[in-house]
Amino acid sequence: MLLLLVAFAGGLLTVLSPCVLPVLPVLLSGAVGGRGRPLGIIAGFIGSFVLLTLFLATLVNALGLSVEALRWGAVVLLLLFGLTLAVPALQLRFELLAARALPQGTGKGGDGFLGGVLVGATLGVVWTPCVGPILASVTTLALSGQVTAFAAAVTLAYALGVAIPMLGVMWGGRRLLHRPALMNRLNRIQQVFGVVLMLFAVGMVFGVDRQIQTALVENLPALQQLTFLEETPAVQRQLDQTLP
Repeated sequence: MLLLLVAFAGGLLTVLSPCVLPVLPVLLSGAVGGRGRPLGIIAGFIGSFVLLTLFLATLVNALGLSVEALRWGAVVLLLLFGLTLAVPALQLRFELLAARALPQGTGKGGDGFLGGVLVGATLGVVWTPCVGPILASVTTLALSGQVTAFAAAVTLAYALGVAIPMLGVMWGGRRLLHRPALMNRLNRIQQVFGVVLMLFAVGMVFGVDRQIQTALVENLPALQQLTFLEETPAVQRQLDQTLP
């Protein structure tokens, strides 16, 4: 229970880290579009992050893919999603297709939920924050093929901790953008977000996001202070016993 609580708190603190700045445009895209988009992004992120953290090595071996192939897939999805935001006609067509693809009565297709799931899944692929000892231990276990139920629970707790402030940022952004003074410019703002997402995807092609993350880690030693909870003696003892 101690490790689960600390993993959850670690997820909350991770959002404060400058290491997440390179992926901020992806997150902020949830402030525009349909009402279901923020929840879709959260659902896609949690599912993708947990799956890739625990089973990345297994998936790569089973499918004969490389980690870089997943990254290129994320680039394509971001480009397409940015394009749908930048071109309203494409967004409408995408939402109509999503509404047809989902079972009748779900109400999730036309409100941006499915598009949000795709973006959230992409975010899970490119999410490489400054993780602490707990998640690092889980990743080591996963790479060695020793995925346990408790390791999965720890990873899920971390992802939920990350997701809560993410959702708060997106909901806060939506409330800000839907103020009367900005309502008339909402379509233009959405198009700007679309262009930003496409630029982010192009930056990924050249590894700009990784370069920024590396520079932040090397030049901001204070980042290590965000893992203070995970480095306490009690947590370290539990970590050694449960996730060797």
